[in-house]
Amino acid sequence: MTVEQADQLFREIALLTVQLNRISTGYEFKIAELKAAAGRETEPLAAELKKREQELTGYILANPERFIKPRQHVTEYGKYGLRQVAGLEITDEEAVKASVRLQNIPALLVVEKLDRKALEKAISEGVMLDGCEMRRGEIASYTVAKALLE
Repeated sequence: MTVEQADQLFREIALLTVQLNRISTGYEFKIAELKAAAGRETEPLAAELKKREQELTGYILANPERFIKPRQHVTEYGKYGLRQVAGLEITDEEAVKASVRLQNIPALLVVEKLDRKALEKAISEGVMLDGCEMRRGEIASYTVAKALLE
């Protein structure tokens, strides 16, 4: 391949990249518009739903004797009533963490993550590590001009 042919090939790559970027950006914009329209359309419904849920919850909690047996009132649309639950509700995560630390309760999880810089340093110092290696050398690369992508 000559330099001119390589330049032509790169030109084709750049134009395809620009075309892909333009299409993708167009769809991302349309998706954002659709989400905004959906939000505008569903917001009043969600507010009304929340209001009605609060009314029904108020009725159920004000009349627990109506939900002894059966615990749920069945209708053609579903059921509502009381049910037994047992579950943890965390209202202030930071307060819970502080309390757990203070009382030395083993309830905090530590997530392991590899420190790439420490691995690179260890390998450069001659440590043999399974599953990773330092790669050196040249790789082929290209960069499409930012002005074309905008």
